[in-house]
Amino acid sequence: MAIRYSVHTYAIKSSKTGELKKSNWVSVKSKNNYRTEDLAEELSGGSSAKKGELLSAFTRIFACIEEKLKDGHSVTIDGYGTFQLTAQIKSGKEEDDFRAESVELKNVVFNATRQAKKRINAAGFERYNDNIHQNR
Repeated sequence: MAIRYSVHTYAIKSSKTGELKKSNWVSVKSKNNYRTEDLAEELSGGSSAKKGELLSAFTRIFACIEEKLKDGHSVTIDGYGTFQLTAQIKSGKEEDDFRAESVELKNVVFNATRQAKKRINAAGFERYNDNIHQNR
């Protein structure tokens, strides 16, 4: 089991010297996307719970998380991480006009715990190669 990644290079022109400086960034290449139904199917294979029961539980859990976020809370799943909101000012607004109507949701973010990151990082990484991985 390994996490696939690819490396990308870009150049940044220095505003002081005009020199181009190369920099790299890494992106994770997902093998597949597991939907709620797929997770419920997989979980039902190793337990007495039926797929429908698990789907219902997932739906209720995430509805509860959504309600808590709407009420201004963050939500922590012990051992995994925390869901929280980020907000931004709508474009075109001046500081004097900042009222509740000027603010909008930017994102719902999930920040993993150190322990969860450590467990996932233990899978290791493998560089993605189009010639090898495209048909897997």
